[in-house]
Amino acid sequence: MSYETTNYLPKGVTQRHAIEFAELLGYIRDGTYAHLGSPGTFSLIYYEGKDYKSWEPIEMSIGISSERNAVYVHTRTRVGRSHYDFTMQNKTVREFRRRFGGSAVRDGGNGDGYDPGPPVPPAASGCYLAIQRFDRNLTRVNMYLHQGFSLPEHNCLQPMEKIWPQMRELNPEVFISNIIPIYLVSALEDYFKSTYIALLTYSCRKASILKGIRLSGEQLSLISDGRLTVEEAAAETLPFQRLAAIGRNFNDIDSKLDVLAPLKRPYRHRKVNLLERMEHLVTRRHALIHGMQFDINLDREKLEAVIHDLTVSVSRVYQLITNHFVWPFELPLSSNFCLKSRRKPRATTRNETSESPGTSELSDDIETASKRTSSPKLSGRHS
Repeated sequence: MSYETTNYLPKGVTQRHAIEFAELLGYIRDGTYAHLGSPGTFSLIYYEGKDYKSWEPIEMSIGISSERNAVYVHTRTRVGRSHYDFTMQNKTVREFRRRFGGSAVRDGGNGDGYDPGPPVPPAASGCYLAIQRFDRNLTRVNMYLHQGFSLPEHNCLQPMEKIWPQMRELNPEVFISNIIPIYLVSALEDYFKSTYIALLTYSCRKASILKGIRLSGEQLSLISDGRLTVEEAAAETLPFQRLAAIGRNFNDIDSKLDVLAPLKRPYRHRKVNLLERMEHLVTRRHALIHGMQFDINLDREKLEAVIHDLTVSVSRVYQLITNHFVWPFELPLSSNFCLKSRRKPRATTRNETSESPGTSELSDDIETASKRTSSPKLSGRHS
């Protein structure tokens, strides 16, 4: 649930005074609420990216209360807020009262019940933000598949597809099902790269790793301007598509950290493990990008099975990392990870049945793995 506060400022305090003081606290102007019919209400946001402190922006609106005929300052954080976000939001309330006086109202009276708990280490926070980013990337494709994906009621090419299977290349469902894996591989690459950057930033091996990195003049210029960190520039020079290369990258940070280990283990009663499934996904992406090779047998149902496997794979990797460093483990509060609520793909052959597990099986696998971990739940967020 969101956490909201409101400061009511004394008469004589103008919106300009409130906005200028908010900027001193680090808030940045973000336009007005004209799109909601309130052009006189100003919008500001606060987000601290250093050391991965913020998980969600603090949203601020400054307007005039018609009931009290006074300026109000309203703040809001979403359910995914970090300990730092919650602390900064409460600090904002205190600082406005200290500077201007007036009164304040907070959810829970004094924020009781909304505190996400104690802070987590910066590296742990960075790894959590990486899977949170992956979750948002998944949301785009899942929203499309379940809300925006529509097909003609009648496939006029179906009779010809039975005679000439190559005609399925013209089938809109097959076309989209071949395009989306490109996006999925990009999301997978982004997750591993973001996690690598977070771990490298606070690694005791950072100096030796950076010693072997050769940066371009453009990268050095961006670093000098503060638009790129050294760790981000280093990650740009490394491969994050082929899983074997990904494993080596993380092994350089910690020789005992094998991020591919949970994907190599047998998965349920399937002949193909998750590592092979992810390698096949990457290979399929390369075949289309570099050779325009289409898989005419790939449809929406098989695509959803791929998304299931991808979700579980990343969840397993994230859990291994948190266990390895003895960090709290908790997945983002999202339907993307509530696999029981997702539709079970229909299997048409015995082989498909062995390679496409049911939705409940995937969910049970994550739940069972979660019970085996000794790490506490993730502090720093409110559930």
